Amino acid sequence: MDWIPVGKVTKTHGLKGDLKLYPSMDEIGVADFKKIRLSRDNPAQDFAEYHIQSVRGKNIPLIIKFKEVDSVEAASELVGQTIYVLRDELPDLPEDEYYWFQIEGLKVYDEEGHYYGNIEEIIRTGSNDVYVVRDDEKELLLPMIDSVVKIIDLEAGKLIFHPVEGLLEDTPI
Repeated sequence: MDWIPVGKVTKTHGLKGDLKLYPSMDEIGVADFKKIRLSRDNPAQDFAEYHIQSVRGKNIPLIIKFKEVDSVEAASELVGQTIYVLRDELPDLPEDEYYWFQIEGLKVYDEEGHYYGNIEEIIRTGSNDVYVVRDDEKELLLPMIDSVVKIIDLEAGKLIFHPVEGLLEDTPI
């Protein structure tokens, strides 16, 4: 089974066991999952299962309530843990849309086949995502726009981009 992190519990909220939740990405509706795992490190071995009672809020952090947690003392024991769901339970996305965990780790090449590193992070900017590509020596910030990103091939584990002017400046880490 493949467990995907979808958010992190950061602190308690109120006295009845509510918690503040920072979701990993906004394409995941955490409230849609009735059963989740909480873990600090390894959701396959070191975990506790919980059932989501409610998720409230329009802004981040969200407020999450688990059926099994009814006091601030019980909630405080969950602070700092990550929420995981099974990959198979994630809803399918439309064609040419991807979850962050599918993008992170892809090898990045330009159209001529030059290798630039792996995508290690995704920065949300509001208008478009920016992929942080790193190798041992350099960092490349790759905007996720059609004129730059040409091919995302999940099966091959790579992304191919078109180097527009100003994109490939030498930027040491």
